[in-house]
Amino acid sequence: MTTEAGLVMRWVGADARERIARARMVSYSPGVNAMEHYRESVDIDLASPARQFLLAELDGEPVGTATSLDMTMWVRGAALPCQGVAYVGTSKSHRRISEGPAKGIATRLMHETLRLAKERGHVLSALMPFRGSYYEHFGYGFVEGRTEWTVPLSVLPEGSFAGFRFYREEDFAGLAACHRRIVEKGQCDIERPDSVWRYYLKKAQEGHLIIDRPEKTGPVRGWMTMLQYSENGKDILKVMDRGADSAEGLQRQLCYLGSLRDQYSAVTLIMPGDLALNWMLKERQVPHRMVNHAHAVTRPFTRMQVRILDHKRYLDALRLPESAEGSTFVAVQEPEGWEIKFRIDIDNGRCEATETSAPADATIPAHIWAAVATGHLRASEAWRLGLFSCRNPDAARVLDILAEGPRPFTHEYF
Repeated sequence: MTTEAGLVMRWVGADARERIARARMVSYSPGVNAMEHYRESVDIDLASPARQFLLAELDGEPVGTATSLDMTMWVRGAALPCQGVAYVGTSKSHRRISEGPAKGIATRLMHETLRLAKERGHVLSALMPFRGSYYEHFGYGFVEGRTEWTVPLSVLPEGSFAGFRFYREEDFAGLAACHRRIVEKGQCDIERPDSVWRYYLKKAQEGHLIIDRPEKTGPVRGWMTMLQYSENGKDILKVMDRGADSAEGLQRQLCYLGSLRDQYSAVTLIMPGDLALNWMLKERQVPHRMVNHAHAVTRPFTRMQVRILDHKRYLDALRLPESAEGSTFVAVQEPEGWEIKFRIDIDNGRCEATETSAPADATIPAHIWAAVATGHLRASEAWRLGLFSCRNPDAARVLDILAEGPRPFTHEYF
């Protein structure tokens, strides 16, 4: 607990349920009549393990909050402890105050949240921001590119999707195992505990949950949660949560969705930013001008931000291409005002980081380093754009190795 001239910040649990809900309500809600919604949000969080709630109170009144989650993120074949940061908010009555005990409440919340992450041994801290530029001040960089595709069902492929059916309770273990396979093969994806799965399954009842299980007791190959909405007089499917453990599984999902073309006109679904879905469609064009024929429409966007808290543990855990090799010296400019310098050696698929005082070949701000180290942004591209300084041009080539493999994408939202 920290106290400063009437402002108290403390980590709390279930006994402070009502105060946490009120802090969320005064930070986010358009009105006090939404209080029940925020009570429910706290109850959902309390049902999941390894969550900590930070509460800021001024003269006994809740004025800010943050939530810290203990998660596991898979990065280049390694499982790393990761802090998830959620529900960071300051009361609408206490923002941008330039003096007194209420000054900088949000900043203090973030400093304390990061302190807890380091205390708990997290290698990374991740969040999904409302305004990303704010969190860049704390060293968080965008690491995830996503694309929303809106596809007319008439241009989806045709083919077999035998084994697709509605989810049943006996599918739970197979569904969770499918998700786990996808996470382990991916980049910056996050494990989903059973308690979180139960929440997803409850939300899925608002629509339909379809699974791909070709054999009755065989492995689940994929799933989709689908909702319906209307736009311009047309009924459209929206895939809210999905996964497939192979390219063939994705193909089968597209064929299944295409079979619903008598009932719906189009489907919207989210894909990793580096997945060229149009190459799996009957009409591969994403038009550059107005056209009359059916075609896909895309909307690229960013979502998750990450800060790397322990550079050595992060780099030493990576599994990289065995043919890759190289060495370079890097200095990461941390937002607290100091630099962390280390040498990176890559050989035989392994990466090793060693602290050093030698001059850096590349000096990189922490939020840019997060994007480069996770492979969201190739170092050579970041350097070309002037996002970091480079004394030795070969450093960018070596750091490009970190981008070999799938780009970051997570199925989770927090």
